[in-house]
Amino acid sequence: MRIIAAFALFLLLAKPVSVHAQIFGAIGTRAEGMGGAFVAVADDATGVYWNPAGIATGATFDLQASGGRDSTIFVGAALPVLGASYYRTHQAAGFTTVSGPPDRQNGGSGEVHVRSLTTTNIGVTVVQTIVQGLVIGSTARVVHGGIDHFQSRTTFDLDAGAMVSAWDMRFGLTVRNLLEPDFQDDAEGVRMKRQFRVGAALVPRSLPTGVHGPFSLAIDADLTTTPDITGERRTAAAGGEYWLGRGLAGLRAGVRWSTTGSSARAFSGGFTVRLPRSIHVEGQVTKWNDSDETDWNVGGRVTF
Repeated sequence: MRIIAAFALFLLLAKPVSVHAQIFGAIGTRAEGMGGAFVAVADDATGVYWNPAGIATGATFDLQASGGRDSTIFVGAALPVLGASYYRTHQAAGFTTVSGPPDRQNGGSGEVHVRSLTTTNIGVTVVQTIVQGLVIGSTARVVHGGIDHFQSRTTFDLDAGAMVSAWDMRFGLTVRNLLEPDFQDDAEGVRMKRQFRVGAALVPRSLPTGVHGPFSLAIDADLTTTPDITGERRTAAAGGEYWLGRGLAGLRAGVRWSTTGSSARAFSGGFTVRLPRSIHVEGQVTKWNDSDETDWNVGGRVTF
């Protein structure tokens, strides 16, 4: 009980401050195919990102690699008690620089320069079962990042998560960027804001529908806001997946939306096909209503 209380107190004291950040997500074909509703599922190698405690609920072994838009990359492996990961994200840094108007006749038409933060992360995840049905985990990361590829810096960060399982239900809590690493150039700095997210999921598991079957239904919600180029954003997400042919194919769909008054929302879909020797190929697409671009991920993994 002392360990549980200490972990809870640690999360409560880690109060976020108003700084810049990268948006939560963009990692993993399953997670993104479910609209980003994955904190209480997190039962593959991408759990080291979404909720470190989740890998304790996953397969005996999961190894996967995926890539997406804007050179997003994830490579990870997970056992129920240990994980290792490498991933790179490239996103708007959450602020803009507005140039002054060239003259009075052109007043108010200053150009907006959107800047980006690219980070490369190498992580090790450790999981501990506290009591039956309660697991906590943490990911220690070496983070190399820079703004617009200039003035790069290498630092250290921590993520933490908890998972409670009861019957076919799971409840998850995750907090990323506990140490709030900062990166800066000659003009302005960017700090990766501490991010809290909770989730709940219905996840019955039975063979021979595969290690993730027969289905998952999940909902997530951010507890903190994250600055992006449109202002402060806080999102919620709901999604699910269903496995066909005794785990030979999986289909998933999801939706995420803003809970801060913005009209931003996105719809996602994805698939997995199992090949011989426990090899899986998968992909997903996500379309935001406030952007002309489509986010996507493709990848492969070995799971058993």
